Amino acid sequence: MKYILPIVMAITILAGFSLALTPWVLDYFFPIKENIIRDADSEDAEDALRRWFLSPNANFMGVEAARQQSKTRATSWFIFKVKRAAVERFIRSKKLKQLDLTEKILNTTFYTNAPPRDWWQPKTLTRTSYFKGIDQGRELALIYNAKTQQGALVTTITTVQPQGLSKR
Repeated sequence: MKYILPIVMAITILAGFSLALTPWVLDYFFPIKENIIRDADSEDAEDALRRWFLSPNANFMGVEAARQQSKTRATSWFIFKVKRAAVERFIRSKKLKQLDLTEKILNTTFYTNAPPRDWWQPKTLTRTSYFKGIDQGRELALIYNAKTQQGALVTTITTVQPQGLSKR
């Protein structure tokens, strides 16, 4: 009976250490493959857009979404169809600025030279301007065609790796 409490404490401490070290050990032996583009479930993407656009009753249709993540950057692409009111609310609430849409912006911000998926075709929206801003550290770029009610949204989060950490 006198050895039970120290044994239980030792097991608890070892379990805590192993749980704390597991993410680093797994990352070392099984690193996440970077730059792999993953498709999102369309229903989950619709729900995310509804919350993000502050429009729980908006009827998002034809939503396609993909995401690419690395240790320093995460980019998401969304194609959707929704009524203008939801987009206007989104632009106002996120304080997006309207800028000229140039070929350079299409290639750098909207990845038209190297589209993540076949469905990613923001040029087909035939717009001459786009909306850009930052929301909670996330860069947003939106092209919306009010006549066809179609939109293309790119979000990017860039994280800075702390100094002193070595790259493998």
